Amino acid sequence: MALLSRTIINTREDLDAIQGTPEHAQFMDFLRGSMTRKQNVAVYPDGYGQPGYKGEAIEPVWQDVEDLSIIERFGFQKSDLV
Repeated sequence: MALLSRTIINTREDLDAIQGTPEHAQFMDFLRGSMTRKQNVAVYPDGYGQPGYKGEAIEPVWQDVEDLSIIERFGFQKSDLV
């Protein structure tokens, strides 16, 4: 997807000011995409990744985690965007 936005959007007011434009639709898509993030949930022993650690390497275990902090910063709830 090509980026369309040339407008700086820092607040809900900025977003509302471009209502009905392709930039608005694109930003709303970005907000929908921000509701989930990847988080490593692997369990690591004490000292893992530190100098002198001699144990086995542990692969990350990536899991989708719901994170609504960005949409909430723009005054939305999950139900507004699904």
